[in-house]
Amino acid sequence: MPTEITSTLHFRTLLNGHQYVIADFYATWCPPCKAISPVYENLSKAHAQNGKFAFVKINVDEQAEVAQLNGISAMPTFILFKNGKAVETIRGANPPALKKAIEGASADLKATAAIAPKKEEVQVEEKKETSGEVKDEKTVSGSYGMTTNNNWKMSLN
Repeated sequence: MPTEITSTLHFRTLLNGHQYVIADFYATWCPPCKAISPVYENLSKAHAQNGKFAFVKINVDEQAEVAQLNGISAMPTFILFKNGKAVETIRGANPPALKKAIEGASADLKATAAIAPKKEEVQVEEKKETSGEVKDEKTVSGSYGMTTNNNWKMSLN
């Protein structure tokens, strides 16, 4: 189920927390928006991946700042973001183009996962000297982000 964006910060948090984000800029009074909504929801159920691929809905009347920052002038408009940057825009209710963009991003995620070497959960830096002592230190990094249920989650790398 797509996440309804509630603020500019909410949107930026999701952009920063996922490799891909597909945003549906819509209006409640827009008939084409209502017509394509079930298609978008079905695609989100099939392709959303926690921490990898987020599906969001942005009501342009309630989130005018987010719409303006993304140059929205017609509804519906779908923007596919990769690593926080817009890579594809689909204007209008065009199910084949929307499906192609989402399936392409999903395939890219699968291909990247297949070729990426597995990272160790914790990297150990050995024999770091501090005041003449030798210690083993563990370095852990992480980030906070919103989940699809609008809950904050911390992930460690």
